[in-house]
Amino acid sequence: MKKILTFLISLLMILTFSYAQSSELKLIGIAIAENVGEDDYGLTSIDGLFSIIHFEKLPDTDTFPVYSRWMGYGKHDIEISILTPEKDKVLASTDDSFDLERENEVIYSVGYLKDVAFENSGIYWIQAKADGKVLKEIPIFILQGDEDIDSEGADTNPIAIFSLPCIEVYENDNGLTSLAGVFEYYTTYELPFEDTFIIANGFLSGEGTFTQKFEILSPSGKVIYSSEPQEFETNIGSVVTVADKVEKIKFEEGGDYIVKVYLNNQEVLSHVIKVVVQEE
Repeated sequence: MKKILTFLISLLMILTFSYAQSSELKLIGIAIAENVGEDDYGLTSIDGLFSIIHFEKLPDTDTFPVYSRWMGYGKHDIEISILTPEKDKVLASTDDSFDLERENEVIYSVGYLKDVAFENSGIYWIQAKADGKVLKEIPIFILQGDEDIDSEGADTNPIAIFSLPCIEVYENDNGLTSLAGVFEYYTTYELPFEDTFIIANGFLSGEGTFTQKFEILSPSGKVIYSSEPQEFETNIGSVVTVADKVEKIKFEEGGDYIVKVYLNNQEVLSHVIKVVVQEE
């Protein structure tokens, strides 16, 4: 019995290790902004979220950053591209590589799509690939003159584009939503500890009124926070950020705290806030 038990434990360890080594990279956030940078504390700022570029006349060019957020383990290559409305041509792209040392490690990337040449108005596409596989495509709306968005045939359901723990959500000088103090994990010498932060959930486009909520689960699977449902209105081409302040949440153990986001009671996004316990 002892030999069988030892064999099963060894087999489980091998399978677990193999799964961790071969786990795929997961895209957990993507957004277009006017600027992305870091503050003095090394936390991320995403300034001026948008999904519409309005030109006086086309053709014309533009350059802008794309923020993407990833979760996984091991070595991976990513590529962010912008495609024509027909998705038959890449107009610009940017790439990056990761070597994630811990399972479910979260990392972000910022890449600039430079001198993108827009010939005509329409719905273009931001495409995210990991290791050659397309994971997500989100629309970017290009308009000229006094044009309005042509919503015919557009999806009326909003796209969940991110869920970000951060310190502040505000409007910049151009009236666009911005996030400050975006972080990926905690490091601590002591448990338990408490903290207050914001979970900002972003939704792109859609049409109508929707309800969103989220919950946070401890590494042992216990729900330690559940937000109240919040209604929001959206329309085609808009970016809506729904912010909820999490007051004095207690972290009692190290490991992966899972954030699950629900749209109309259906889970649309999940990610991890990792608590890393360090020895003094």
